[in-house]
Amino acid sequence: MRIENRQSAKKGIINTMNTKQKLEQALKEAMRSGDKTAKNVIRLVMTNLKLIEVDHGSQDESGVIALIQKEIKMRQESIKEAEKGDRADVINNNQIEIEYLKSFLPVQMTEDEVRQVIQEIAAEVGATNMKDMGAVMQGAAERIQGRASNKLISQIARELLS
Repeated sequence: MRIENRQSAKKGIINTMNTKQKLEQALKEAMRSGDKTAKNVIRLVMTNLKLIEVDHGSQDESGVIALIQKEIKMRQESIKEAEKGDRADVINNNQIEIEYLKSFLPVQMTEDEVRQVIQEIAAEVGATNMKDMGAVMQGAAERIQGRASNKLISQIARELLS
């Protein structure tokens, strides 16, 4: 019973942590459990985060999420290249890493939810054509913050404004 309470308490603590703290905690867990893939992926993300912090100062939650999304995108591009070279091992490793990295992202919005947010933003800024795309994208970036890909946001905004 005590162990269950500790585990549920631990889960509660993890839910209140920011993404950087979750990464640090996951690294400790991966090192304890001997999960080499998780350990390597987290170390790479943490190293890149530290490099960004040295260059641009401390990163807030959205900066950390943007970095994780960038890492996912890089792995997706690697998968495309590996498919051309028929490298199943590289494809498999990158897919595993992508799924692991996605676990640190906030719950993703559905396409309909993104469409609704963009419609609200377009109405607020009075956007009627493609010239207003920048204002809509800026508003969407503030409201959505990592819960949907910029590609999806851009695609929906283009559909609504054209």
